[in-house]
This record gives sequence, structure tokens and C-alpha cells, in this order.
Amino acid sequence: MNKGNRNPPKSTQFKKGRSGNPKGRPRQTVRQVSTGSQFRKVAREQISIEIEGTQHKMSRWDAYVRQIYNMALNRNGSAARLLDQLRRQFPGDLLPGDPVIFLISESDAKI
Repeated sequence: MNKGNRNPPKSTQFKKGRSGNPKGRPRQTVRQVSTGSQFRKVAREQISIEIEGTQHKMSRWDAYVRQIYNMALNRNGSAARLLDQLRRQFPGDLLPGDPVIFLISESDAKI
């Protein structure tokens, strides 16, 4: 009985210059993820924030819009412009009783 100490017969050996695996190992495909889908995934994540001493769970997007809204209320001009852009990009209906806040400069108020 042969214990495997010898080379296989010449007829079954790989030919010189030929690989035993000519195509090679297939490459692992890298799934391309769009920036938009990554943004939506992160924006939907639930986070816990503290508002007036109580913990609230909300999406990152809701927390982001809330922060921009608070900054705009504190007379941050760039936050007010960004909030206006967000309102134009994502229009929605106001519910009855929702406050509508207009930020105007002192020079506009004098007119």
C-alpha cells in the first residue's frame, strides 16, 4: 500500500508553466454605498439627548434640526439661513397653532 511518500504519476502532474488554478481566487466584490444612503442611515439612528432635564430619544436628524432651530432663535444668522434652506428643500404643511417665527434685522424692523 502506498503511503503517499512519492510524487504522483507524470501524467497527472501539472504541466510546466501551467498553474493548477488558472483563474485564481475570485476577488471579493466591494459593495459600493452611495453617500446619500450613508447619510440617511446615520440620520435615522436613534440617539438619547437631554432636554430641560429629561432624557428624550429621537433621530439624529430631529436633533440636528432642533439644534439649528435653537441657534436661529438665538440670532445666529448662518443658522437662520440654513433653517430657511431646509424649509425650502423639505416643504411641509404647518399644523394649526404652530408658531411661525420670522427673524429680521434691526434695519429691516425700522422700515
